[in-house]
Amino acid sequence: MSECAPKFALLGLLGLAAAGGGCAARLERVGGADVAAVRSAVPEFNEEALRREAAAGITPAQAVARPGIPVSFDDPLSVLAFVVASAPERAVVYPSERYYYYTFPAGPRMVSGNIRFSDVERGVISVGYFDAHHQPDIRTREFEDGKDGVRVRFREDSREVLLAVGGIERTFVLDQEAFEAPVFPLLEGEELVSGIRDESGYFLHLIYWRPERAFYYVLNPTKPLPETWSRGGSARVEVWWGDRSRFCFVREPRTGRFILVGVHQGEIRRNTRYDGPFDQVPPNLPIRAMLEEAYPYVVDAGGLDDHGNFLKLHGQRVAISPYQEYVSGPQFESLLEDMIQDAPTPRAWTRATYESKRDWRPPVAAGTGAHVRSVSAAWPANHWGPTSRLWGADHQGVVSSKWPPNHELESSRADR
Repeated sequence: MSECAPKFALLGLLGLAAAGGGCAARLERVGGADVAAVRSAVPEFNEEALRREAAAGITPAQAVARPGIPVSFDDPLSVLAFVVASAPERAVVYPSERYYYYTFPAGPRMVSGNIRFSDVERGVISVGYFDAHHQPDIRTREFEDGKDGVRVRFREDSREVLLAVGGIERTFVLDQEAFEAPVFPLLEGEELVSGIRDESGYFLHLIYWRPERAFYYVLNPTKPLPETWSRGGSARVEVWWGDRSRFCFVREPRTGRFILVGVHQGEIRRNTRYDGPFDQVPPNLPIRAMLEEAYPYVVDAGGLDDHGNFLKLHGQRVAISPYQEYVSGPQFESLLEDMIQDAPTPRAWTRATYESKRDWRPPVAAGTGAHVRSVSAAWPANHWGPTSRLWGADHQGVVSSKWPPNHELESSRADR
């Protein structure tokens, strides 16, 4: 691909503008029945830094477009250099898995990806991106401190990363607001895994209920919602819908908790900021034992490291996705009326947050490529090459790189 200079970059489009610009909105007050007009607490992408630049005579457009650095889609270092140069002097990484998102045009390409700060403690960052016009076209690369003109310094006390590329230096602050303890009491058998700040702007608590090996995401009721909500039509279950995200929450009357139970299929397939919080679990949690208990298949897959990364699948981590993928809101509400139970324990909602991969085990033919869509639906996406002989996915063209969409047994055999 020939090199070209992008005209602009929307830094943090997903992670940093996650709340839809921080504009005023009418929000349901989670702690009570009142409806109040409040301003979202999640700022527009680095708006404070851009205001400082504006005061210095630099407009936001100039601040975003000023690098003038040639970018080649096939050269991750050039993409990293452009993104770093485009960032404010002090940028904030909001999502809890430490992704700094960006989107910008480069010639005919629409580059969409992130800088991943999960491994900064050992002086490593990762760059990954795809062409939004052709999602299977993906580029990834790791960069180490002191190599390729890249410098990575992590300051433990301030949770800041000093990142320099080609002489251009920026500070990236790892936001810690998500990790406050929940204000609601845990129920018997529950364990708090972590606070979560999703790229959608939602604050959640990830909880594990050991009696049923069940994970679920509970809304953090102390944070403003990043969007307006609308009440569902069910008379039997209190259902709430995010007006922009299309997230579906159920309010459980005994605890008053809002449980995330549904994510729209279209958002998942398009890999948007509203594709669910499965990819925002903090990177350094000691959760291997919990994941092996919840998902026995991970042992068959070759095991995990202490933080939930597959040992035999480079760059893949267990996805904790305890919610339903729905297409029709009314149809999903009808299903929720059967799923939600009147119970004094988390069984009240764990049918709605059930993950099929909790009880998945490899078929007899695993290792020969004979996986079938009916048993592979809950497995990691973007599998390819030798690893796809052991794994399955949702097998849609946009998430199942290098494989035919919706392939069945006959088309998915590795020896054909």
